[in-house]
Amino acid sequence: MVTESQAYIELISYFTENLDMFEQSSDSTLDKTLRDLVEEHITEEMINFFGQHDELDSDTRMDVVREVDSIVTDLEEFLARRLEQKASPQQEAFIVEYSGLIKNLFDSFFIK
Repeated sequence: MVTESQAYIELISYFTENLDMFEQSSDSTLDKTLRDLVEEHITEEMINFFGQHDELDSDTRMDVVREVDSIVTDLEEFLARRLEQKASPQQEAFIVEYSGLIKNLFDSFFIK
């Protein structure tokens, strides 16, 4: 499904092209870690996704949840050493944008 698509591969490429943003020590003004932000923003976007696609049956919803878990695992692997670091506003902005792109990817698979 989504994680096996060319669009997802391109999305992962976009993330890896921006990894240097996470390698820098952040002068954080935020109290949240990178892990917190990834989980919070992806969860928020998936809640929005399910709200907009309430016609999905429970099996499809479970498939989406499994795929989202896989995506979060991929991101956590990319950020492994930095997951517990406090995030900078720039890093949060990127995670917000990236979470929206993930939602858009799922939307594109379910547009009728």
